Amino acid sequence: MAAPASGPEAGTPVPATTPATTGSGDLGAPLYIAWQVTNECNLACLHCIEESGPGKAFPDELSDEQVFSFLEQAMDLEIPYLSFSGGEPMVHPRFFDMVAFVCARNGQLKIETNGHYLGPENCARLKSLGVKAVQVSLDGATRETFNRMRVRGDFDRAVEGVRNLRAAGVPIEINYSPTRFNAHEIGAAVDLAAELGADSFYTGRTMYTGNAVKTWHRLAPTEAQYGEYFEVLHRKTEEYRGRMRVHFHEMGLLEELRYRLHHPAALLIVLPNGLVKLINALPFVCGDLRRQSLGEIWGRFQSAWADPRVAKFVEDLAEDPRKTATLHQWVYL
Repeated sequence: MAAPASGPEAGTPVPATTPATTGSGDLGAPLYIAWQVTNECNLACLHCIEESGPGKAFPDELSDEQVFSFLEQAMDLEIPYLSFSGGEPMVHPRFFDMVAFVCARNGQLKIETNGHYLGPENCARLKSLGVKAVQVSLDGATRETFNRMRVRGDFDRAVEGVRNLRAAGVPIEINYSPTRFNAHEIGAAVDLAAELGADSFYTGRTMYTGNAVKTWHRLAPTEAQYGEYFEVLHRKTEEYRGRMRVHFHEMGLLEELRYRLHHPAALLIVLPNGLVKLINALPFVCGDLRRQSLGEIWGRFQSAWADPRVAKFVEDLAEDPRKTATLHQWVYL
């Protein structure tokens, strides 16, 4: 996944105006589905929460038939908001077919991408199909820092992709994951996002999981750096008020997860192989789209959050924050 900074869903930054910040309560269906359509990616980023990369597609990713069955169920349940991420969603061979399917059924769809496939033709297609927004990860205000973070990536190509989105009239969001070598560029990064025509800018604390576990000694900002980082963001929020929304979350992962134990968001995280997680930052799986309907899985969602193993895992994080390194060792509830 391109955006491992902690956010409202502890690992998946989402627009504050979307239903993902709404509690699940007694809703008959989720309000938001975040689908990692493939684990394949053209990049190999140091901080990737899903350890995506070239040749990293899951061997059991959903078949075409399963993909469109899932999307049809989502549209039949009138789920109002979906996102496609990865890996890199635009490398999926049926990407534009999936986009067309959702948009034709009036689903509000966001694409989360590294920006390397946003040529003029693809941006025009996204506009014509009617996507709600495209979120591009720009983890640096300069080529040096961006390319250091996003191995195999190209800063100029990503920026050009954002410019192509603007030219096509597609709403733009920018996501930024802080590290010790790019935190000082946050002010310039927000300015760049505004210059490129972004509607929103998202960031938060980078999570200790996925590839970040192996590179943490090079990635993790100090608390002093985070202090300066958020001070700049407070100033930029005011500077761009009314022109670009600047969203950021200062709280740590443990605090967020403790809140979610009692207030689960109306959100399902769907993995490339159809497994459905409670939340990105936990290893717990509450269903499998290859064997259960989306409605059945949603019915299990609330009881799964109440499973004592979930609360124990969250509290154990207080003693050992490194437990987030086991997020890919799935636990079936």
